[in-house]
Amino acid sequence: HYAPIAYNLEHFHEYLESVLQLEAVGCKDWLTNKVDRCVGGRVAKQQCVGSLQLPLNNCGVMALDFKGKEGIATSIGHSPISGLINPRAGSRNSIAEALTNIVWAPLKDGIKSVALSANWMWPCRNEGEDARLYEAVEAVSDFAIALGINVPTGKDSLSMKQKYQNEEVISPGTVIISSAASCSDITKVVEPVFQKNGGAIYYLNLSADSHNLGGSSFAQIINKVGEKAPDVKDIDLFKRAFDAIQELINNDKLAAGHDIASGGLITTLLEMCFAETSLGAELDMSHIGESDLIKLLFSENTGVIIQAKDEAVEVVLNSFKIPFYKIGEVTNTPELKIKNNSVELGLNISSLRDTWFKTSYLLDEKQTAKGLAKERFDNYKNQPLQFSFPERYQNKLPLISSKGPRPKAAILREKGSNSEREMANAMYLAGFDVKDVHMTDLISGRETLEDISFVGAVGGFSNSDVLGSAKGWAGAFKYNEKAKNALRSFFNRSDTLSVGICNGCQLFMELELINPEHKEHGKMDFNDSHKHESGFTSVKIQENNSIMLSSLAGAKLGVWISHGEGKFRLPEPIESYEIVGTYGYTAYPSNPNGSDYNTAMLCDKSGRHLVTMPHIERSIFPWNWAHYPKEKIDEVSPWLEAFINARKWVEKHPKK
Repeated sequence: HYAPIAYNLEHFHEYLESVLQLEAVGCKDWLTNKVDRCVGGRVAKQQCVGSLQLPLNNCGVMALDFKGKEGIATSIGHSPISGLINPRAGSRNSIAEALTNIVWAPLKDGIKSVALSANWMWPCRNEGEDARLYEAVEAVSDFAIALGINVPTGKDSLSMKQKYQNEEVISPGTVIISSAASCSDITKVVEPVFQKNGGAIYYLNLSADSHNLGGSSFAQIINKVGEKAPDVKDIDLFKRAFDAIQELINNDKLAAGHDIASGGLITTLLEMCFAETSLGAELDMSHIGESDLIKLLFSENTGVIIQAKDEAVEVVLNSFKIPFYKIGEVTNTPELKIKNNSVELGLNISSLRDTWFKTSYLLDEKQTAKGLAKERFDNYKNQPLQFSFPERYQNKLPLISSKGPRPKAAILREKGSNSEREMANAMYLAGFDVKDVHMTDLISGRETLEDISFVGAVGGFSNSDVLGSAKGWAGAFKYNEKAKNALRSFFNRSDTLSVGICNGCQLFMELELINPEHKEHGKMDFNDSHKHESGFTSVKIQENNSIMLSSLAGAKLGVWISHGEGKFRLPEPIESYEIVGTYGYTAYPSNPNGSDYNTAMLCDKSGRHLVTMPHIERSIFPWNWAHYPKEKIDEVSPWLEAFINARKWVEKHPKK
């Protein structure tokens, strides 16, 4: 039994700033900026959203393949502190959080598509804990059965206790719920970003419970647990609401959506304003019926915020008998105005976004070199993604004639490489017949590249980067005569093209293939941050002589980066290089590595051989992009044109 929570509305702003800085509530950029979130080229939805690329998505989606629109959606949910108060409520809240996270992807059979995994973390064999675990497991079982979904797998860790010399510490009993479901259309996933041209904002309290502060982040900041936790009181209502949201998504009626969990309703509303510049909302919550503004805004009752595209949303919600509250509209001013009866608040979005980001920055300082964590903190809101698409580009999949042979391209890879599938797909879509070539093929002499017109050296971590990125791969060419001769002969031919992407870029630079005429050669060096950088950034295509990219000159396009040694160290004056692309902003994190001359892409003097650190092959489809203009209806992004240009050139320069 825990003590009641005491508070005073006068301290609202202090409470809010404290809640936003909790690790569980605040920005997770320090985690997401260092993990590869685009590998495989089938990532349709990852953590980051909006022009500011902030980690706000709670639903991840992977495409099943490169051709269709089906995928797999995943999410997680947990509520350990509400479980301290009431283990049954904690279990239901954990499942509800996982489901209100995954509901934003259109699922093939609605809620019936979902399967759960339950990971039990419990301090068993301590007084009362075995009984509490029984209650928690029973609640998971009953709730899942009532929802019509199954829990086919799970894991337990039942020794969550640490003994010290003078005390014992036990973990709060926790169930972590992972959910997975078949996604019917990866292009329709709803994001937690208010749209300026969208409709009204609605609040749905899916708990059917009064607003209770027990187990909340608010309780934590005043060093309390709380005497009563919110629960999911009406399971049938929750199930109907899930299906109603699914219908709205399938009928393209939602502009935005976000769950309510850690940090409460106020955090959800703020987060939906954070990922864009000049975005806010004006809200009136008086008719919700909760006069206590602290309870209303900070309780973590299961619920969602949705932004409608039009009033048809209300018709659907009424047909499913879902109570809803129309609470306001989106504005073009970065301010969140909230009214609840006689109380009115005005919150500065920009200032609170920095507060929310601050904890991430402080954690980032411990993993990032050269003070770049502070530079990231200073710059993230000043580097919104801005694109300039070419006036003419082939925004549909090219129609490749089935008659006659396709020109031959080859994927070049080594032990530990990845990206070969997305590179092969880009080549194939552009009209090439693609061959898979492993280094063992070249070393043994099984492959000579004599019939190949276009080579793509792929990204990834060849030899696990043990010797440094691509150093081992380069050594496999340098110290194996057959492999060395095959590559040298390929580059010496005048009828060939090549592209090295990421690890492949490091390979070609290490082998000094791009500027062989230079006395002092450019190399790839560690990122200035001295850590792996992953992000969706932009690249400006310069006027250039690259066969693959010259047609895109002047464009500024979104593209994925993911590398640890992506810094172009270029010792010669800038005019000595054929710089094809530069990052959209010169400063970190838009330029993720500190490259000389802000270089992202280079080619040789002939324009036939291109190296690029950004993963253009992982940015082929609009759904690959972490932020694509909503008004553009494209089958493919402009990056596919690079591979189409390669095919057209090869067809004009047949093998001699």
